[in-house]
Amino acid sequence: MNTGETGVTLAGSQPSTEAKSKRILLVEDDLHVAETLAELLELEGYRVTVQHDALAALEQVRRDWADLVLCDLTLPGEMDGFGFARACRADSVLRGLHLVAVSGYDRPEDRRRARASGFDGLVGKPVDIDAIHAAVGEGRQAA
Repeated sequence: MNTGETGVTLAGSQPSTEAKSKRILLVEDDLHVAETLAELLELEGYRVTVQHDALAALEQVRRDWADLVLCDLTLPGEMDGFGFARACRADSVLRGLHLVAVSGYDRPEDRRRARASGFDGLVGKPVDIDAIHAAVGEGRQAA
């Protein structure tokens, strides 16, 4: 495995053919992490859209449904990642989105807080591509 300064860990597994057709919305304010992770996911065959704040991400996902939303928890502006998840779960149209938090905070209490706000799971940073493949394969979990 190779971990660079961008917070992305490369691993050797390959996604299934079905997973390769999935659309991912990546919500990440760190431009370098967003660019690197988006490029890696695209090389893996995913279709990736990037937004850098939660309000723009809400507008994006209302226009164009995503199979998976990867959302940083610490976002700038009026709404952080927790608020994004709560807003999605409160919206009858977005309630079924598959939401996975992405965070450098990966303790059990961080995972509980992410789930309590509406995320289906949490992938720690540095992001391991195998964890993304697993998240795509798991789909939306029942609340």
